[in-house]
Amino acid sequence: MKLYLGGPMFDLPNVRYNLALAAKIRALGYDVYCPNENASINDKSRTDITGERIYQADIDELMTANIFLCQLSEDSGTAWEAGYMDCLARHVDPARYLGVIGLATDIRLSTLPDPAKADVDNQSWALNAFVVGGIKTSLGLYTSEEALLDRLAGLLRGAGHPY
Repeated sequence: MKLYLGGPMFDLPNVRYNLALAAKIRALGYDVYCPNENASINDKSRTDITGERIYQADIDELMTANIFLCQLSEDSGTAWEAGYMDCLARHVDPARYLGVIGLATDIRLSTLPDPAKADVDNQSWALNAFVVGGIKTSLGLYTSEEALLDRLAGLLRGAGHPY
């Protein structure tokens, strides 16, 4: 089964995390596409890499995946990919495309809201409700790597296909 690992990928800590997470998922038995590993669209010394080329390369990989792993962040490209996979899973070929699974590890999610603080002073964190709803009604949304990996292992065993 193939998994496309989506999420923030533009700075060294995120690159390292993505590569480590890809290795853990591969250890479960998945074939993993991690965009950080695609040299054809990440070679920054080339001048012929365009947004269109990146889009097409990633869409081609998304079309060969069965699951999209959406690391919830403020990355609009990841949200676009999640919606694309959700459409494939719900409306194109539900037997082939299983859906979207989410990982939300932002530590601010653990902050309790403080009604005495308004606006930016209230340090609780919110995720886009539409994205959260879509992922929860697909393959689920997890706030720990351990829970995510358990769910992925179950999907490999055939447990919990939502469609």
